[in-house]
Parts: sequence; structure tokens; C-alpha cells
Amino acid sequence: MKTTLGKVVACAFGLFLAESTFGNIVGYYNLNIQPGANLIAEQFLTSPDNSLNSIFNASTSNGGLANNTAFTMWNNGAFLPWSVYNANLNSWSINYGLNLGQGGYLSSPSSFVNTFVGSVGPYYQDGNPHNVGWNPNYPNGLQLISDPTPFSGTLDTEFFNVTGRNPVNGEGVSILNPLTQTYDISYYTSGIGWQNQNLTGPSTGTLNVGDSAWFDLGANYDMPNTLPVPVPVPEPGMLALAGLGSIALLMFRRRQ
Repeated sequence: MKTTLGKVVACAFGLFLAESTFGNIVGYYNLNIQPGANLIAEQFLTSPDNSLNSIFNASTSNGGLANNTAFTMWNNGAFLPWSVYNANLNSWSINYGLNLGQGGYLSSPSSFVNTFVGSVGPYYQDGNPHNVGWNPNYPNGLQLISDPTPFSGTLDTEFFNVTGRNPVNGEGVSILNPLTQTYDISYYTSGIGWQNQNLTGPSTGTLNVGDSAWFDLGANYDMPNTLPVPVPVPEPGMLALAGLGSIALLMFRRRQ
């Protein structure tokens, strides 16, 4: 058992990790998905791949993954088209891959628990609280990203683990609490450290296992409360209504 990584996250998040016969670390974690928006991450290398069909399905959710659950990702300053889950087919309309370090925006009509199973990526080093060799070189701007390793911690450690570098003055991170559907926004100030969004005290932001967050890189804010938090449009519910409308229109035309 790799106890160092386990101590970081196992007690609080139910993460189980063990060293396999071949020396790689394998395990699983359970992620509570709430109704509404969830910013998620896949922090294992999963077999056969890290696609939606492999990591979110009737089996991984123990049947709790609801029809019309929707998923999207942030790419070059915009959301990708929605992928919608079809419970009858047990598959997604777009089989996106959610790879190490990426973040996903999952909109669920109901709560469920999803189990992620796989092996820890190559950036974990036993006894080291930071990733090793992780250099994603994210460009400045808003990024929806995550730790490529199932670590949990405050921004003092997790900013480096996510971005592969130390923060600079004025950068911000917005972490979603899916239970309350509210954001915990933090800013970094040189010489002080991570502060809350009003710049009146220390940050309380914590990035948990299975979470991604909004990272505004290279920013230099003169005033607080300015970190953007984009919302994809149309909302998934509108997608479902649009689909029903298309079916009704098709039936009407056939009758004509």
C-alpha cells in the first residue's frame, strides 16, 4: 500500500490505493454528483480509456446516471458542444475524453455517486506532496483544469499541482461547491499568499479529489470579485425540450 498518498486523501474521501504486482498504483475513488453543475476530473488512467462511455455509465454509477445528464468542456475560451447521456443506450452523444489534468462541466438532473477506477499517472512520487514532471504550460486566460493526481489540498499546494508552477500576483481560482451551487473564489497576492475574494483574509479554497476548478492564469486584478465564472448555453434542460420539439414537429409533418 502506498501510504503517503493514502494519508493525503483516503480518510476524507474514501480513496483506496494499492500497489499492484507490476508496481503501479491502482485504486478507486467515489465522487458525489449533485443536481445541477459539477466541476469534475478523472485522476486515474482508466481501462480501456478515459472516455465518457468508460468513466460515466450505468455500471460506474450503479445505475444512478440519469437520462439527459449533460457534459461539456472548456476549450480555447469557449465551451464545446454538449454531450448528452442516453440511458436506454447507456452511451453519450459525444464520447469526449476526460484526460489527466483536464476539467469537465457535468450537469446532472439528480444526485448519484460515480466510482472512478484505474491507475495513478506518472506524476506521483511517493513521499512528495507535489506532482513531479507535470509541465502542462497552460496559456494565460481562463482554464477549467485539475490535478492529474488524486491529491486533495488547499491552493498552497494544489495550485502548483494543477499548473506545474507557482502562482503570480493577481491570479485567481474559483472552486465550485456543487451542494450549494456557489463558488469559493480566491486570489493570490505576492508577499501575502492566497486570500478570499474580498481580499480581507486567508483563502478557504480546497480542491478535493475528483474536482476541477476555474483557474484564471496571468491575471492581475486591481479589485476583487472580478473572476469570471462562465455558464454554458443553452442549459441541458433546454436541449431536452428542443429534442422533444423536433420530435413533435416531425410527427406533425408526417401527419400532414
